[in-house]
Amino acid sequence: MTINELLKQLSTREKASLLTGDAGMLTHAIERLGIPAKNLADGPHGIRHDKEENCTSFPNLCSAAAMFDTELLYEMGEALGSDCVEHNVDMLLGPGINIKRYANCGRNFEYFSEDPVLAGELAAAYINGLQSLGVAASLKHYALNNQEKDRLNISVEADERTLREIYLKGFEIAVKKSQPKSIMCSYNKYQSVWCSENKYLLNDILKEEWGFKGFVVSDWGAVQNAGRAIAAGLDLQMPNNWIMADELEKALADGILSEERLDDAVARFLSFALSEKSKEPKYDRNRRHDIARRVAAAGTVLLKNDGVLPLNSEKYKRIAVVGEYGDIALSYGQGSAEVFPHDEYIESPLAELKKALPESEFIYLKTYEKRSFSDVMLWPTVGSFNESIKDCDVVLMFVGAMESEDTENFDRRTLAINPNQEMFINAAVNLGKKVVVICQSGSAMVFGRWRNNVSAVLQMWLGGEAAGGAIADVLTGKVNPSGRLPETFPKKEAILIPATVLLFATAKALRSDTVITTCTPKRSHTPSDTAYPIPSLSIKTHRFRETATIWLFPSLLKTSVLSTVPR
Repeated sequence: MTINELLKQLSTREKASLLTGDAGMLTHAIERLGIPAKNLADGPHGIRHDKEENCTSFPNLCSAAAMFDTELLYEMGEALGSDCVEHNVDMLLGPGINIKRYANCGRNFEYFSEDPVLAGELAAAYINGLQSLGVAASLKHYALNNQEKDRLNISVEADERTLREIYLKGFEIAVKKSQPKSIMCSYNKYQSVWCSENKYLLNDILKEEWGFKGFVVSDWGAVQNAGRAIAAGLDLQMPNNWIMADELEKALADGILSEERLDDAVARFLSFALSEKSKEPKYDRNRRHDIARRVAAAGTVLLKNDGVLPLNSEKYKRIAVVGEYGDIALSYGQGSAEVFPHDEYIESPLAELKKALPESEFIYLKTYEKRSFSDVMLWPTVGSFNESIKDCDVVLMFVGAMESEDTENFDRRTLAINPNQEMFINAAVNLGKKVVVICQSGSAMVFGRWRNNVSAVLQMWLGGEAAGGAIADVLTGKVNPSGRLPETFPKKEAILIPATVLLFATAKALRSDTVITTCTPKRSHTPSDTAYPIPSLSIKTHRFRETATIWLFPSLLKTSVLSTVPR
């Protein structure tokens, strides 16, 4: 049957059941009409299934973006599609394309860039590769979801030009160049209207202006009112809403939702539900691993090299590898983007370096272990550290973000390298050693003064399961480090303008026409507890209670977040 014929056969309650999940990652089936359930999976760097399924952990999008290579992004998307076919996944929740407005955003590792054109072009390549095998992409998070702190309740305000040129441009490029089967709406509000209920974003711009043909799915738990959401342009609420039929029947009866819009939502979903994935002749897990290694190496950025690289056994007979990331690479961020391959596919930088330089002697020193608490101070160990490396020809310092910093639902506390890691960098420099710093992180980092004294600096990002091999390939010159920074690395954290600076001001008897022309903060807070100067503000208030506390969140690119709480 065609989609139009199916619409005539479906009851209102059956239509409603199709517009919400049957389980956390499963859509509803209607067996009597041959409509199958579809399996969804978290992405965007691999399938988040149980470890025994051995899904490929590809480099995170922060790494893939640094390649500036749409052909290799297409190949990575195609490899992800192959994994999805093998593991019976019909839609992968990715890629993420939100602008890196705020360097401390905990989820920046899942996004491409601060440049909307670059982000859009790369996303289109990824989507075209993934969907070439019949696997649906879900481009996310639409829109203005650029921080994790308070993402469930903030309202983001942006003027039309800022909205179009910065926050929507990447989505527009990806939609017009790849037509993703799905777009995921975000948790936050735009201009005080939930994105899941925002007709201007979901219908007027996305569907009517850009010609988006797919369906809009909510982020998990982002829907406040199903009737208003479907009416505004949402097509699938996830996860399962057991009273979806009751809510939509009420919305129809109250005139909030039209039958025409309901049928349009069902038709858009059915175009996905009735589609089929490609049948791959043979699944090659090792080939997926090789692609992951190539992408990780291609995204490596050489920030400095005073002639120490590439490494070879003739020049460097004794090599020190310092830091736990030198043994077990920091390969992915936390949250819904985690992927769990089998241990045999997870490459160690140290082990791969030993393979690449079999004639060199390697000394491994962990020095500082994250999450460990000891009653022994680290600084007295610098002497023994110096003794261990004194005869080494080069010192490879593996540093980076703490693994809990790059994660969903929280913003990073700091961009600074851990001071314990910096202490050993400085110790090696002061000993007169050639020092190569390999930084692994999901976003920008602030490098201390040591950056002027070390011999080389590599930005490795989060390289997935093959990060260790990719690091060895670059350090030994097998691969030319041709990656470029897709985001700004500030010299000092203090120059950053935070996305959320809480400005506390008390207002009495504010009327709807009250204008605040100046505001002096009683106290400012940022994720790193650094106070920032706040300029004078001129805002029109809405009607508040007689006494209220105004929380104002100034941010970059003419955006702000405004909310009120009773005092």
